Amino acid sequence: ERILRIFPQRNHSQARWQTFEMKIELKQNIWESDENYLGFYCANIFECSEINPDFNKLLKNGILKEIDFGPIENMKKNNEEPTDYYGPLLLNNINSSDFKTFDFNGLKSEIQQYWKDQDWGADLPIFKKNFDSAISNLSEFDLENRRYFYLNAEKIDSDKLTDPNFYTYLVCIISTKAKSNKIMTLTFGLD
Repeated sequence: ERILRIFPQRNHSQARWQTFEMKIELKQNIWESDENYLGFYCANIFECSEINPDFNKLLKNGILKEIDFGPIENMKKNNEEPTDYYGPLLLNNINSSDFKTFDFNGLKSEIQQYWKDQDWGADLPIFKKNFDSAISNLSEFDLENRRYFYLNAEKIDSDKLTDPNFYTYLVCIISTKAKSNKIMTLTFGLD
């Protein structure tokens, strides 16, 4: 049995952030985890005040926030204050050069290549299932015509991660689309 929660827009003050004259508003949150907690995915859909927002500007404006990492009903209770991390990522140390850029087919290929690593255990089938579920749940967002910024926590310098890092794996994806203000974040992991 899988746990799937889809949360609509929230209207409290933590749903809006403004820095560098850009507004980002969370419109939808999807959190899915398997019953044994061997993996999860979190998808957030945002609207930005700018069409075609610059990726660096999105990072500087807090597109990744711990308060949006998980099911919103729990996160808004547990994370009243802003933090400087997102999962194991130290946000102050992360920059755009830590991300690889792909089209949809390139993203799928990169993730499939990652799945070939030798160290996977019982969590690999969960990651695959979560990825397929995310793609299915987000199909209305024209996935084939989006740009994807991909970060794998295992592939970045350790000084960009919390110490200790309790995550077995974490993959973070930020997605934009030309002529659109809809931004998606997808996070897959196991902690």
